[in-house]
Amino acid sequence: MDSKTEFVYNGFAYRQSRDPRASWLISFVASAEELLTWAGIPRRASEKLVGFQRTDEPNRVERAKAFFDLGVNQSPTALIIGLHQSLEGISPAVRLEFLDDDESQSIRKCILRVRYDSREISLDSIRETIRIQTQVRLNQEQDEVTMGPDDKASIEAEEQALDSNQDEQMVAESDSDAADSASAESVEDDAEEEIELGRSLLRNLLEALEDIEWCQEHRDDLIDIAKPATVIDGQHRVLAARACERNMPFAVIALFNCAWPEQVFQFTVVNYTAKGIPDQFITANAALSLTRFELGELRTRLIQAGVKVVEYELMKVVQFDSRSPFYGLVNLTEKKDPSKIGYKTMVRLAKRWYNANHQVFVELLPNLYPDIKGAGAKKRQRDRWKEQDWGEFFLDFWKVVYENYKDYPSHEPDRALWDVGHSNLIVAIVLVELQEAFLDNLNQQDEEFFSASDLRRPFEELRDKIRKRAEKFVEWIPADFFGTRWGLGGQLSVGPGRIALEASLEKFVKTKGKYQYGKSTLVTGKTE
Repeated sequence: MDSKTEFVYNGFAYRQSRDPRASWLISFVASAEELLTWAGIPRRASEKLVGFQRTDEPNRVERAKAFFDLGVNQSPTALIIGLHQSLEGISPAVRLEFLDDDESQSIRKCILRVRYDSREISLDSIRETIRIQTQVRLNQEQDEVTMGPDDKASIEAEEQALDSNQDEQMVAESDSDAADSASAESVEDDAEEEIELGRSLLRNLLEALEDIEWCQEHRDDLIDIAKPATVIDGQHRVLAARACERNMPFAVIALFNCAWPEQVFQFTVVNYTAKGIPDQFITANAALSLTRFELGELRTRLIQAGVKVVEYELMKVVQFDSRSPFYGLVNLTEKKDPSKIGYKTMVRLAKRWYNANHQVFVELLPNLYPDIKGAGAKKRQRDRWKEQDWGEFFLDFWKVVYENYKDYPSHEPDRALWDVGHSNLIVAIVLVELQEAFLDNLNQQDEEFFSASDLRRPFEELRDKIRKRAEKFVEWIPADFFGTRWGLGGQLSVGPGRIALEASLEKFVKTKGKYQYGKSTLVTGKTE
């Protein structure tokens, strides 16, 4: 045996899947201290790191420690870890040995051997391990993964379910913080042209690995990525158990030879389905942890698990496209952040374009795609819109709004209209109603407006028409309207405030900007 420390575990290996490509699942028992010696917790502790775990919260770890320190309390549920796949250029640290020769058995006794000693791991070897891991992912074939009809049907069903409660969620977001809940199970964890944020982060990580000073600063985080295994579920429990300093044993389920995308998938499914982890964290996790190719590979399985893949597609445009006026402004955390726009609000805003369910799209899509005809044309037009073009039109409208209002002062001193939390404009219900007023006005245009003079290039022609319509629309609604203090500003998500807002926007459009809003109910706050 070489100088490395070897950890040996007796256990059982089994597969639940009939697919031979499925990882062996290995069940064994290990102490928290020992497990954390060779299993890392890859967190996004820096913008250049690619971990998928949330940063651990000391208060939660302390609460879990107190739970373990009290009487007969135990946590009988298993920790889940991923044993990294073998890669060329990295000496395998994990070996699985079966204690029988019967390959036909689905449950087999085994020994798991892990060789790892952090004291002997140099910064150079850590960097090299992560460099190889990262390069393997970047070298993956980047072909598009095509969705079949079953996948698309699942997405359609998901969208309909999401739309049914979107109003309630958006109103709740505008009016109050979500209440924190406590439970008896407090010890458990809570759960390029094309935007490819995950791929971009991998490139950034490769560059950062060349910066020795940065690597030294983030040495502990890099070690967690380079360790031969990853804690997928149970990080707060295992950290709390280690803090108890009594070699507390845990049941462990390990996925053998587990690739990074599979680890992200398991993290997502375990947390999302079991504990209702916030949708925005799942969306951010997919964007930050997976390349476009990897997400495509997992798409069908994520949909089957009930994860809202559609919301990732929406946020690629709204939050992660640098052209978006909302770039970086959406709250993807689990906590209320007054400096960010609510996640559900922006999902609702984007879905109005993505779903193409406003009447105006009945006119727009056939003219946008004159080559799609015959049986099923409407569905195929909408499919192409979702796959290719909805985001361009969404961005066109909101860039016009942004350019028209961004520099005007808010009703608060030293604030502008695009300052989230300090403006009448960047408010959930106002954004929704402003967009709706524009779509309604667009729908009032005659049929000729939606026809393209050159059927060979309708896309740019119709985009230009709609951009110009948006420019005219915002001219009718003066910046001073949003920069004025509204008497009903705190009641926009309830009856009188919302009705007054809708009425004001409607009058601006009807009078083509000549509406005298100073005495409106919205501004004065006086209701009959």
